[in-house]
Amino acid sequence: MKTDVNLHNGGMYDRALRLVEALTHDLSERQEAASLGLLALCAGESLFLLGPPGVAKSLLARRFKMLFRNGRSFEYLMGRFSTPEDLFGPLSLSGLRDHDVFVRKTEGYLPEADIVFLDELWRAGPPIQNTLLAILNEKLFRNGSEERRVPLKLLIGASNMAPDGEENSEAFWDRFLLRLELNPVASGASFQNMLARTESSPPLEVSDPFDETEWKNLQNAVSEVLVPAFIPEAFDVLRDNLAPAYISDRRWRKALRLLKASAFLHDRVEVDPLDLAVLKHVLWHTPSERDTVQQRLLEVLDDFGWEAPAEVTILLDAPVKATDALTGLTKREEKVLQPRPVLYDGEYYVVKGYPSSLSARVWARDYDLWTAQEESDGELFFFRPLGSYAESRKISVQRGDGPAEIVVDGVLYALESVTESVTVWKDTPPEPKALKAWTDSVNHE
Repeated sequence: MKTDVNLHNGGMYDRALRLVEALTHDLSERQEAASLGLLALCAGESLFLLGPPGVAKSLLARRFKMLFRNGRSFEYLMGRFSTPEDLFGPLSLSGLRDHDVFVRKTEGYLPEADIVFLDELWRAGPPIQNTLLAILNEKLFRNGSEERRVPLKLLIGASNMAPDGEENSEAFWDRFLLRLELNPVASGASFQNMLARTESSPPLEVSDPFDETEWKNLQNAVSEVLVPAFIPEAFDVLRDNLAPAYISDRRWRKALRLLKASAFLHDRVEVDPLDLAVLKHVLWHTPSERDTVQQRLLEVLDDFGWEAPAEVTILLDAPVKATDALTGLTKREEKVLQPRPVLYDGEYYVVKGYPSSLSARVWARDYDLWTAQEESDGELFFFRPLGSYAESRKISVQRGDGPAEIVVDGVLYALESVTESVTVWKDTPPEPKALKAWTDSVNHE
């Protein structure tokens, strides 16, 4: 029986735009990342975000949980000492003692999550990567002698670098079908919009999240999207044009389903040549290859007589650009004094006043990923007076509402800091002439 591909009275495309808008609320220049994440979710694939710290990778990834009613998420920042227990759950001592079985307690860990975000992915050792390969390939997790299906719907990986070329990393890298490089905010208006964002924004909500039944119907609907004969032909030409670059057979097969998901998100029952545009984010291996892939892709579109899109992207919502421009008219610059955390040993912030005879510290990269809106699992590191490492402890943590503040297990602390002058942006009425020019440009669009 055919599945209703719209799954919603307003059409899937309109719904997708609403979801992308919710995902990128108060985030500048992240519409493409949110769109690709939604596409990966609909295709049952994974997304890799390549970019430096502080470009909202974790904040955006965390928001995908709200696309599901009662959605469960798991996130973890890989470190030098990460173990399988950190991701897949601790061993059950009672199971080992009473039943002589080697099983993990997975509640609250990756095997129970709908949405997973793993940062600094290449720090994961082979034991972690090998287990993740089975989860990404087949959505299966072996716990002791039992193999069970995981509820995973989207895994987002991130790092500030591409894989190092080792065999195990290369196999793992191939499982991330969609790849996107994120850079710091570029435009002036978007930058001002980012600076104007407050840390105490109310929790975000989605008006029409998916439930489990609808999710299964969505997967069936994507499978039913038709593929015209010219699409495999275009794949063949593109493969020849990209030679001798190696692209696995697995990646080509999965790319075809990705095109079907793209058509589905645009309310089409058949793949269109324009859906090929998304391959820009699929067929590159290193960032230096992206321009070549896009050029070859545009050549194939031209060879087949199809009009190439002005920009190879999906689900761009024009009002977003207009909103960013308006923000630039309604904010004024102001200098204020704020504390800035002091970096110790090149990688730690010191937690002032923590009840311990040792120096309590958090990893600076962790702190940059935490928010004031949501608690995260973290780690507190303790150092002796002369600076040698003593021990670490798992904690519940989030950032405080003010700069250089941290909440550890429900208690607010300050970080050791220095005071510096920073620029903030305050609301101001726009100048009438500038506002009229903005209005005219919107009406012209």
